[in-house]
Amino acid sequence: MEHRTNRERACERAAEIAAEELARADMAQRCAVLGLAPPCPDGTVSLEVFGRVIVLRPPGFTARDAESGEPARPVDRVLALHYLLNRAPVRETGELMSFRELPGGAFYLGPFLARTAAPLVKSIGNDIAVLRKRLDRFRWSEAALGDLGARIQGVGALYLVLAYRTGDAEFPPSAEVYFDATIKKALSTEDAAAMATRICLGLAR
Repeated sequence: MEHRTNRERACERAAEIAAEELARADMAQRCAVLGLAPPCPDGTVSLEVFGRVIVLRPPGFTARDAESGEPARPVDRVLALHYLLNRAPVRETGELMSFRELPGGAFYLGPFLARTAAPLVKSIGNDIAVLRKRLDRFRWSEAALGDLGARIQGVGALYLVLAYRTGDAEFPPSAEVYFDATIKKALSTEDAAAMATRICLGLAR
């Protein structure tokens, strides 16, 4: 019998709930609102998630990588579905905010840092060259923050900004994660944490 963690079961249930709601939505209208390509004749919808295009097929909105055809990661599928639940345009504001500033973020800051900045710093240390190389696993551009700042595509129009600083004799290396303020309307705090975790662990491993 397949053993699944509580997190995996929760992820699957979240996807099922979102898919049920989207199955009742006018996806042509939803795609137009979100600035996405219209659905294909068979109803499939394409969305960029972490630099890769995934294809979601109704009515269950299963998700596959457009290039490889492989099933998308469960977290990628959930984030894509939750993004598609937005009934209003998702537009960046240019205002950055930390996880602490999101609803409930201050309360969950410890676990958030343990799943994002901590493993990234442990893996990279002061090796900026390695971090720059690993960033190519995503679609990113440079940002004027820290010793290496990166604006990394997350889900649709949402992105994450990473500010990485190397250490010295007095201070250890550090990493800070920021979101565009629009994320407060587009995704839940839990989804924002999942997006940041997916990116940071993708850079740490």
